[in-house]
Amino acid sequence: MNLRNKMLMAFFVFIIVPLFFVGSVTYFLMQNIIERNYNDQTELAIKAVSNNVSLVLREVNSYSEYWRHKSQLTSIFAQPSPEWKDNETKTNNETRLYISKVLSETFLFYTPIHEVTIYNLEGESVGVAKDQFTTVYPVDLQTLKKYPFFNEVVKLSGAPKMIGPYEMPDITALNSMYTNVRMMVDPSTMSVKGYMMQRLNLMELDNIFRFFLYNQPADSRFMIINQDGLIMQDSGHKLGGSKLSEQLSHPIDFSKEYTSNKIMFGDVDSIVTTYKLDLERDGVKDWYVVYVTPWSAISNETLFVLKVVAAIIVFCLICAIVFNLFFLNRFIRFLLGFVSSMKRVEMGDLSVRLPIKEKREMGVLARSFNSLVERIASLLEEVKLEQQHKNKAELMLLEAQIKPHFLFNTLESINGLAVQNEGKKVSQLIYRLGSMLRMFEHEEEISLTLELDYLRNYLEIQSFRFENLFEYQIDVPTSLKDYYILKLTLQPLVENSIHHGFEGYESGGIIAIRAEEQEDRILIWVQDNGSGIPIEVLQRLKYKTSQVTINKQIEGNERIGLGIVNVADRLRIHYGAEYGIWICSDTDIGTTIKIVIPKYKPPGDDNGIEGIAGRRRD
Repeated sequence: MNLRNKMLMAFFVFIIVPLFFVGSVTYFLMQNIIERNYNDQTELAIKAVSNNVSLVLREVNSYSEYWRHKSQLTSIFAQPSPEWKDNETKTNNETRLYISKVLSETFLFYTPIHEVTIYNLEGESVGVAKDQFTTVYPVDLQTLKKYPFFNEVVKLSGAPKMIGPYEMPDITALNSMYTNVRMMVDPSTMSVKGYMMQRLNLMELDNIFRFFLYNQPADSRFMIINQDGLIMQDSGHKLGGSKLSEQLSHPIDFSKEYTSNKIMFGDVDSIVTTYKLDLERDGVKDWYVVYVTPWSAISNETLFVLKVVAAIIVFCLICAIVFNLFFLNRFIRFLLGFVSSMKRVEMGDLSVRLPIKEKREMGVLARSFNSLVERIASLLEEVKLEQQHKNKAELMLLEAQIKPHFLFNTLESINGLAVQNEGKKVSQLIYRLGSMLRMFEHEEEISLTLELDYLRNYLEIQSFRFENLFEYQIDVPTSLKDYYILKLTLQPLVENSIHHGFEGYESGGIIAIRAEEQEDRILIWVQDNGSGIPIEVLQRLKYKTSQVTINKQIEGNERIGLGIVNVADRLRIHYGAEYGIWICSDTDIGTTIKIVIPKYKPPGDDNGIEGIAGRRRD
C-alpha cells in the first residue's frame, strides 16, 4: 500500500468515521433522553389535567343528581299535563312561570348550567336559560327519541348521558356547549316521570387548560375528543368540530389508556399524548384528553450542541472533498477505468486496452493489464482452434462408426436375396446401394431433400429383404426440404425401428417420418408401432434441461441400436446443447423419436437465414 492510500485510509478511519459516529450517537442519545424525560413529565401532566376534567364533569352530574330528587322538582311533574302547554291562559302561564322559577332557583343557580329543559311523559316541555335575554333552543321530546343515544338514556335509568360539543349540532345548539340528558325517576316508586336536558357552559375546562399550559411552548394545546376522533374542545379555539386524524400524519392507537407518539401534527413535528377519561358512570364513554407539543420547542435545549456537532462534521466533509479533488481524483479515475476494462474483458471483449499516460505505478499497471489481455486472447484463439480440430475428429469418428455398421447390414440383405436367386431384386438393391454410397461424397451437412432420398433408398432396400414386414410414410413440407441437416441423421433411427422395434414381427409394421417448422427450428419425428424400448433401457437415458445425454454403456442385447447413440452425440456436438433428440417409448405400443435442429441454409442461399456458426457452442 502506497503513502497516498495510507493517508486516505487514515483520514477516513481516524477522523471522518469517528466524527460521524460521535455526532450520530450524540444526536440520537439526546433525542431519546429528551423524549423519554418529556414523556414522563407529560404523562403526569395529562393525568392531572384528566383528573381535573373528570372532577368538573362529575361535579355537574352530582349537582343535577342532588336537585332532581328534591321536592321542588318532583312537585313540577305533579302538575297536570295541560297546564304545561303554552296557550296564554292564566292558569297555564302561572304553571309555566312556577316551573321556570323552580328551575332557575335550583339548576341555573349553578354557574356551569347555561340552560335546562324538562319534559313530561306527554312530551310537553318547559325550558329556561341563564337570563331573560338568552335564547332557549328547545328540542321536542319526539325528536330526542329519534336519536340513538336516547336508548342509552333509557338504559341508564336516571344516570346522565353526556353529549360533547359538535357531536350532535341539533342537540347541543351552541357548538361550545356540553349537553346532559337524563330520565327523571321518582325516588320512592322508581317510576319514570319525565326527562331533563341541560346545556352546560364548562368555562372551567378552559381555566384548567390555561393553568397547565402556563410556561409551556406557545403552540402547545389541550383537546378533548370522542371515540371517533372528533375534537369537541380545543384550548386554542381553532380546531373544534374537526377530526384529529386530519391533523396527524398517521393514525393513533386509542385502544390503550395512555399513548405518546412523535408524529406530524399539521405541518409541525410534535409529541401527541392521549389519556382516556374514566367517566363511564357519569355518562361519558370513550372520551380522551389530548396534549400536543411541538418537538422543536422541546429540543431547543440541545439545539446549540447539535449545531456545533453538525458544523464540525460539515467542516470535515469539506476537507475530505478538497482532499479528494486535488489528491485522489486522478487515481480514482484511473481505477474506475481499470475496473470498467476488467468488466469488458469478463464479458468477452478482449480488444480493450488501457491508455498509458505515465511511467509510475498507474503506467506499470496499465502495461501489465494490456499484456495480460493480449496473452489471454492468444491462448483463447489456440484453444478454439484445438477444439475445432477435436470436434471435427470426433464427428469423423462417429461417421466412420455408422458407415461399416450400415454396410454390414445392407450387404447381409443382398446376400440373403442372392441365396434366394432373386437376381432382379439384387440388381435393384445394388443400384440403390450405389446411390446411397454416393452421398458420402457430400459435405458434412446436406439438404433435407438429399437426406430423404437417401432414407427412401434405404427403406426400399430393407423392404426387399423383409417383405411385408413394414410400410413407411414420409410427410415433410416442401418448404422445409431446402434446409440443411447433418447427413446420416434419419437412417440410423429408422434402422433401429426395423431391426429392434419389429424384431419378432412378420407383418404390420409402420414407420412414419414427418416434420414441421417451429420459429427458428425444425422438428422431425420418427415413429414406429414396434415393440418399444424396455423401461430399464429408457431409465439409462440421462435428461438435462436443454439436451439429452445418452449412456453409451448399453449392452448389445438391449433394444436400442448403436445408431441412436451416435446420432444423439453428433447432433449435440455439431449444433450445441439446445438441439438433439428426445425419445418416448412404451412397450408393445411403439417408439417416437423427436429430432430438433436449427433452421439453416448455407451462406449464399437467397432464402437462407443465419449460418450454423451463430448457433453452435464450442
